[in-house]
Amino acid sequence: MRYFEYTFSASDDSTAEILMALLAEKGFDTFEHNETQLSAYIPEQILNTGEMENYLSDLQQKFIFTWSTKKYDDKNWNEEWEKNFEPVIVADRCMIRAPFHPVNDEMDFDIIIEPRMSFGTGHHESTYLMVEEILGLDFRNKAVCDAGSGTGILSILAAKKGATSVMAIDNNEWAHQNAIDNVAVNKMQDIVIPELGELVLMDGKQFDIILANINKPIIIQNIPLFFRSLNTGGLLIISGILESDMPDVMKDAGNYFFTPVSSRTKNDWICSTLAMQ
Repeated sequence: MRYFEYTFSASDDSTAEILMALLAEKGFDTFEHNETQLSAYIPEQILNTGEMENYLSDLQQKFIFTWSTKKYDDKNWNEEWEKNFEPVIVADRCMIRAPFHPVNDEMDFDIIIEPRMSFGTGHHESTYLMVEEILGLDFRNKAVCDAGSGTGILSILAAKKGATSVMAIDNNEWAHQNAIDNVAVNKMQDIVIPELGELVLMDGKQFDIILANINKPIIIQNIPLFFRSLNTGGLLIISGILESDMPDVMKDAGNYFFTPVSSRTKNDWICSTLAMQ
């Protein structure tokens, strides 16, 4: 698969974080973030170069940054990803690691993730926050839907915390296959079922907990679906949202009887748990 790399030099770390969120909505599926520099990758087949140039030019009216781009021919992305993949430890309780990292026996939960070109390795703030939130909640005997499951980290953790079933939905074929492999290597295939497709796959099914680490527009668009799919008293846990965007999300969520239960932030990102009355 051929990818385009866009490298951004931003005025500050906050700008780089905002760019990451906005670019994810445009089809960029992998990011490398180092202080004020951001590298973002997008598959060639979904990139419209002219439209992207116009989009970035418009963003420069709001944020201070420069960018450059180059095209990669077929490349061993797994090898590149493995070079920079480090374990993530969340709340001193959960370790997210690659198969080649040693086990840490001090952790309550050990999650193995094949380091591939997929969003959701635990390094990004939104995934970290979701893991942290899941660690503090009771998942025993719960039916769970992971909406936009990526590598399957959240689904695997929900299963390890006692969920009886987890439906893991993602519309990206690469991420879907990665999730299948990760679920198997963590021996959770009897509980976690990865599904390839859009979130409408959950329609007609009922869950006790829905995990949605996606982005603001997709979350707002699917609030009615989340409402239909949650049992009374169920929880909707959302992230992939900048803290400044949360009022917009809550405005729509409030129309469907969702009330905030808890929230946590990391840098400019937020994770919130909402209860359905």
